[in-house]
Amino acid sequence: MDIWFAFAAGFLSFASACILPLIPSYIAVITGISLTEAETGSAARFKIMPRTAAFVIGLIIPLILIGMGATAVGNIFTPAVSEFLSRLLGFIVILFGLHLLGLLNITLFHREVRFNRFFRERGGLVSVLLMGMAFGFGWTPCIGPMLSSILIMAADSETVWRGGSLLLVYGTGLGFPFILIGAAGSSSLTLLKFLKKHLRPISIISGLLLVLLGVLLVTGNMAYITPSV
Repeated sequence: MDIWFAFAAGFLSFASACILPLIPSYIAVITGISLTEAETGSAARFKIMPRTAAFVIGLIIPLILIGMGATAVGNIFTPAVSEFLSRLLGFIVILFGLHLLGLLNITLFHREVRFNRFFRERGGLVSVLLMGMAFGFGWTPCIGPMLSSILIMAADSETVWRGGSLLLVYGTGLGFPFILIGAAGSSSLTLLKFLKKHLRPISIISGLLLVLLGVLLVTGNMAYITPSV
């Protein structure tokens, strides 16, 4: 169940209020054409898909490494210390959830670092992959609540591979909508408009998920969503 939670967290990060409104401009930077130009037909989508896939891979690579690092750090501590830290971090995750619910205002999570000025010229797939890595780091403050919750789960994992896989799934959830946008062409505009209209409900769902995760961490009941070993 933790895998599904990680994927949902990734998708909800994509649909966050500080990322979703900027997606059309990001797509234009990635592909060199606007979403409206992508409506012209399959030839345009044929050009878009490899570049979009490279961008998504770039997003995922650093997330996997960060997840493996979180697990390695988490395994350093004794079980007693790990349990204490898990409960402490649970309170922090609850605060993140309250932020998304609008009950707290953590200004750090309203910020992002933009790297698109370094990628004004259309380059090859390697350039787009590096762009994905740069954007991933730039979005970290914005997607902080969701990303932090998955990192905490990764830190509590038995092996670095398990921690890395959680962040792989999270990154897939974050990047999958980009693939859909590239493949859907004009239909993606309808999806983006729908998501923009429902940013508040999406934020509430995200907040409730984080509060639930925080409560499970604080009470030591993570076994309900993590596989038994």
